[in-house]
Amino acid sequence: MKTKAFIRRVGFGLKPDEQVPENPLDWAKEQMLAVPKLIWPGKIYSEKEMLDIRVDFQLEEDKIQNTEKNSAKAKIKKTKLYRRTGRKFFERYELAIRHHQAVYGDQPVFERFWHFWGNHFAIIDKNKLPVFNTGPMQRETLRPLMTGRFADMVYNMTLTWPMIKSLDNFKSRGPNSEFNLNRRRKNKPEKGLNENHGRELLELHTISPKAGYTQEDVINTAYIMTGWGMIGLKKGHGEAKKIGYQGSLHEPGTHIVLGKKYESSGFSIKTKGKKQLRNLVENLCESEDCRNFIAWKLCRHFICDNPNKEMIKVVTNAWIKSKGMLPDIHKAVLDAAWKYGGPEKKFLSPETWLMHVARMTGADWPGDPKIFEYDFKSHLNYKQKKISKILGELGHLPFRAKQPNGFPDTEAEWLSQEYLVRRIALINNPVQIGLYKNSLSFMDIAKTVVKKNFDNPRELLSVLDKLKLNNKNTKSKSSEPLIAILCSRKVLNA
Repeated sequence: MKTKAFIRRVGFGLKPDEQVPENPLDWAKEQMLAVPKLIWPGKIYSEKEMLDIRVDFQLEEDKIQNTEKNSAKAKIKKTKLYRRTGRKFFERYELAIRHHQAVYGDQPVFERFWHFWGNHFAIIDKNKLPVFNTGPMQRETLRPLMTGRFADMVYNMTLTWPMIKSLDNFKSRGPNSEFNLNRRRKNKPEKGLNENHGRELLELHTISPKAGYTQEDVINTAYIMTGWGMIGLKKGHGEAKKIGYQGSLHEPGTHIVLGKKYESSGFSIKTKGKKQLRNLVENLCESEDCRNFIAWKLCRHFICDNPNKEMIKVVTNAWIKSKGMLPDIHKAVLDAAWKYGGPEKKFLSPETWLMHVARMTGADWPGDPKIFEYDFKSHLNYKQKKISKILGELGHLPFRAKQPNGFPDTEAEWLSQEYLVRRIALINNPVQIGLYKNSLSFMDIAKTVVKKNFDNPRELLSVLDKLKLNNKNTKSKSSEPLIAILCSRKVLNA
């Protein structure tokens, strides 16, 4: 594959002042070995801090709702609460950290993989999770797991607070658990099993439906996962602050998933469910079905919508050889992208495209970190709102997936007249993305993008020259050159 095409395919393109690496494949692979430090200069809120804020917010909001109902007074109190707790601030702040890292960081290929895994373990848009929890979880839990084993990533992501919350495992109770047996004895209504999390562990995170699992396998997986939920519930709080295992909620007995038995004998009630889940995840991640599914998904993201067996085999062979080590899997994906990426094209999802635009043009995106400072008293200003507004218009707010399978990753889902017009409209107002360099015309910026990021720039440069000839009276501030390049198939299809 050609050098610059590969850099666009697996990263976000080259910045105007960035040197072309001598060996782009080695350059990309080296980025997989260590987790890059976050370069955001402002405060970075921890997952724990955000859970504390969320729980306190929920308590106060519930109090307002219970006392004031839907009165005008309730509206005023909620507005003050939203400002004081950053209800409309934190998601935008996390997006700014994420984009700052992609545009200005030194390991853009690592960031691409980070975005991929964030979408693989998607947290759906409900229960204020995008507001307080999804971003910190992806940043603090998921990101460090990318240099370890895939099985460890699955296990730890399965037990994150947002995942347990979004897939309702905290509501799940074994039918024959101590909890329900006690309720029977007291003639109280029992609480049932919730299959959501067990189903998604099989369907989305590991083996996929191609493995041929049955409804019985889903139920037994859900049995194994009973007991995992929120602990440390405070009186008066609607939610607890951490995830833990409660043996009294676990469904006892041996559970069979895909023909494998997960025993409970020999373990105490406090530990048996823990051991069962760990063994289940290990077995799922070691299976051929899991390797094929994840390899296919990675190749689909980085190479083409319909990867062939040869592409997938490059990744699965590395998986087997490394026993599921993610750096080796990632490097194999890059090998496959280098070997097979020439004739294939990959349509960029909106957020990925926006990161390409910002990095290749040298745009001031997401903007000076100082604009994201917030006093927790005022309305958010336009600049603070802009990042989510633009992503929303493009149809791709990364923390707000509508379904647990995340955002789509194929051209058919993103290439529509409506979404293309929205991309054109964004570039038609380049100031929105921080392109306002008075020393350069937009024609100069467009030519720099082409020369820096295309192996054979002659064709695209001739397009720009023709545009210039046909518009002799066009002001230098015209965005037409940027639209011609950044919204062309050459950029939309990396």
